Amino acid sequence: MKKLIVISTFAIILGGLFGCSERKDDSPLVQSKISIHGEGFLDPISSNFHAKIVRTKNYDLQLCQSCHGADYSGGTTGQSCNTCHNKPAGPENCTTCHGAVNAAPPKDLADNVSPTFRGVGAHQKHLLGGIIGAAVSCKECHSVPAKLSSPGHIDATSLAEVRFDTASVFFTSAGSYNATNVSCANTYCHGNFSGGNSLTVTWNGTSSTVTECGSCHGDVTKTTLKEKAFPKTGHTFAAITSDCSTCHGAVVNSSMAIIDPSKHVNGRIN
Repeated sequence: MKKLIVISTFAIILGGLFGCSERKDDSPLVQSKISIHGEGFLDPISSNFHAKIVRTKNYDLQLCQSCHGADYSGGTTGQSCNTCHNKPAGPENCTTCHGAVNAAPPKDLADNVSPTFRGVGAHQKHLLGGIIGAAVSCKECHSVPAKLSSPGHIDATSLAEVRFDTASVFFTSAGSYNATNVSCANTYCHGNFSGGNSLTVTWNGTSSTVTECGSCHGDVTKTTLKEKAFPKTGHTFAAITSDCSTCHGAVVNSSMAIIDPSKHVNGRIN
């Protein structure tokens, strides 16, 4: 009985001490993680996905920096944007807006993925290169900004400005781009070909004849690949006397297959 009384008395004393004591100012407060952005901010299929919100703000990432820090490493929030945006410059890396793997839209700024949209077009075919030609860099057709906030990068117009690099091996003084019908003319690889062909190419077109053998320096109506590829004008030989590989063996083999795309459609005759 005595033992029970002692335990009860001790419990009452403890309760009084804890119940009447004041919390010290330096006592830690337990807080739950709170998001001010709302549900779906990190969900790509949500209408509240952060990329879509940033788009409505004309890509003003200073709004993000105000909380997450100038380098997006966390700032006052302690939440780093660089965890997901882990390429150089974080969210300001070109691929954030212009492509998931490389800065060449497989998806445009409005999330379209079909090449029939001008923002998608033939970007991947140009910048990645392929089985028939060398890759083309962004600066061949655009002024590449040094950083996101560079003048002229993000402006009032929704269309990217096209200007041809005068220092490029592809440059021709007569080359032009028509923004209305999205086409190039009189450029090295589209239009006024040195082999005698003339062709206006639409950036978001679907015609297969654009890249058909013979479309640049030959005749697509011929039967064999050798006949298709033989230039109409300006060739050393007036007629087909041997395989293309006889003189251009670093580019094409005897079966007329391109063996080194970097040496084909590269501004030079290899």
